[in-house]
Amino acid sequence: MKLKAITGFICLTFVLSSGTFAEAETQAVVVPETPIVECRGGRSKLYDECGSQVALFKRAQDIARQENKVLLVSYGAEWCIWCHVFHAHIQGVSDEFNYTYSDPEDAEKYQSTLRERSSEDQTQKATDLASFFADNFVLVHIDTRYADDGFTVLELSGAEHHYNGWLPFIFSVKSNGDIAAVLDAQKVQIRADELFYWYRGYDRDLLQQDLERLRVEAVSN
Repeated sequence: MKLKAITGFICLTFVLSSGTFAEAETQAVVVPETPIVECRGGRSKLYDECGSQVALFKRAQDIARQENKVLLVSYGAEWCIWCHVFHAHIQGVSDEFNYTYSDPEDAEKYQSTLRERSSEDQTQKATDLASFFADNFVLVHIDTRYADDGFTVLELSGAEHHYNGWLPFIFSVKSNGDIAAVLDAQKVQIRADELFYWYRGYDRDLLQQDLERLRVEAVSN
């Protein structure tokens, strides 16, 4: 999703009111912890739009070191539907994704439901992906819309040279804080823009393969 094309038009708030949740043995560590009740009236579901993004990044680095895991950065915003879809996938959600959204200046809310149309049951793949992610990564959400220092995180990690303006911008980080590798979004995403079928999701097999590439790049010398 291109930042310049979307900013100021649609603000998305992610709500999982239904769908299938995979029963992973462990849950992924995510920074900041949710819900974020003290920011913008509790409307922020993934991104702390009020706090220091550099502080979040450094805290996530510390957690990753302590748990001997790779830090993964999701640079995005609350309005970014792909950001929420990615988060839902690594948490093991499948089958159905529900959203509430509105324009930032519009008090009226609208509902949208994304349904997978897979020829096979995705439950086990969702479980495998969630377990793999929890075992190997710590995820930090870095806000690009309201926070003053979101882009500073890209500068500190050297990721600004790889950023093309699309959200979410997902990359792994080496133990010293430098960028390791960028997720190949075009390779792993599934999208449908049919008249009666609008969908945004990820091919879980390809996503796990590419995340493994990001992990290997991060731990390599």
